[in-house]
Amino acid sequence: MKPDVIIIGAGVAGSSCAIKLAQNGIKTVLIDRGMPIGSKNLSGGVLWGNDLEEIIPNWQEEAPIERYIINKKVGFLSESDATVLDFHFDSWNNKPYPGVALLRAKFDEWLAQQAEKAGVVVLSGITVDELAFENGAVVGVKQEDEILTAPIVIIAEGANPRLLLKHGMTYRGAEDRYDYRDMAIGLKEVIKLDQKILEERFLLEGNQGLAGEFIMGNIPDSDVLAGGFFYTNKASLSIGCVVHLDSMRTKDRVYEIIEHFKNHPYIARLLKGGESIEYGAKLIPEMDYKKFPAPSGDGFMVIGDAAGFVFSNGIMIQGMNYGIKSGLLAADTAIEAKQNGDYTAKSLKSYDKALNNSYVMKDFKKLKNVKKMTKNPRLFKVYPKGINDGFRNYLTETGDPKDNMMKILLKNMKESGAGLFTLMRDGLRARHL
Repeated sequence: MKPDVIIIGAGVAGSSCAIKLAQNGIKTVLIDRGMPIGSKNLSGGVLWGNDLEEIIPNWQEEAPIERYIINKKVGFLSESDATVLDFHFDSWNNKPYPGVALLRAKFDEWLAQQAEKAGVVVLSGITVDELAFENGAVVGVKQEDEILTAPIVIIAEGANPRLLLKHGMTYRGAEDRYDYRDMAIGLKEVIKLDQKILEERFLLEGNQGLAGEFIMGNIPDSDVLAGGFFYTNKASLSIGCVVHLDSMRTKDRVYEIIEHFKNHPYIARLLKGGESIEYGAKLIPEMDYKKFPAPSGDGFMVIGDAAGFVFSNGIMIQGMNYGIKSGLLAADTAIEAKQNGDYTAKSLKSYDKALNNSYVMKDFKKLKNVKKMTKNPRLFKVYPKGINDGFRNYLTETGDPKDNMMKILLKNMKESGAGLFTLMRDGLRARHL
């Protein structure tokens, strides 16, 4: 076996890259530790965008999609109240759908099958122990005593990139872990619901779906900063929370945080009658673009979660689309390198340039200061209560004359801990969203 390219990791980034390479006559080996492919991936999420059309024109019709998103909710949860913005865009009802809900175990297995059909050699159930080097260049992969060589190795091993860490190829150099301040932990549960009940409860017709993201201001006696989410599948809900690791203390338990989300009155009614069928956790990179590992070097490129390509500002949560796009751009570079017979760092630098010109890096650069807002404790500990108390007091009829809405909201914000100047300062920070 003498491949032109070895790809480590058969998530959406690795498989997309492999398909494009094979379609262009590049001999490709795709290695994944899951058996079957997808079994290591935590189910549930929304794939935004239509980048897959480049390699699979009818993918939205052929892939095991759960539902297409037509409705999106963004909300603030306090102890027992919720203020929720409800976005419904009828144009999202048309193909190509802007976003689709997936169960990753099913979708990733299907995508790897498309890679096999395209001519990729897919090896599942194999853990790559380390990279193979020669004169400082990556020349292949090692598993126990066996070495498989190729001119290019593409690293797509996910949010916990063991190989990058092992070989000191992260932004921190020779370190065995990332800075925890640049990581979050996500907990996810799949709740089985009767399909008819689910569609009636969420006002869905046919394959329409809903995505919801929430600021969790309902975690008592804790400094934890967390957000919750749910996505509708065909006959289940993917539900969970994302926690900033640097906000956690020794006493905090992530499994308790997801229970706070599930037990909130607004969320609990949506889960009524459901049965938990899957539960898991994963690391989520949330570093800014200045801390991404080097995208390329002598004989290698890094794509997807391994490169840090995940973004959230509480309203937008994206990652799979960045993984697919980075995989396609890496494939373009590998095709060009094969044509030129040049696999040096200078040659593979074309991938870095393509990334910088794509929406992937433009998004990260444009929203580079988003943590000034998303890691602001008041966003979680003050504003949900102030917003909910303010609207409840304004909308509740007591028989007494009312102040105007803005005055009531400002009063409740101040009582919650945010005076006028604090609101003005945080309002300026909100521009980073």
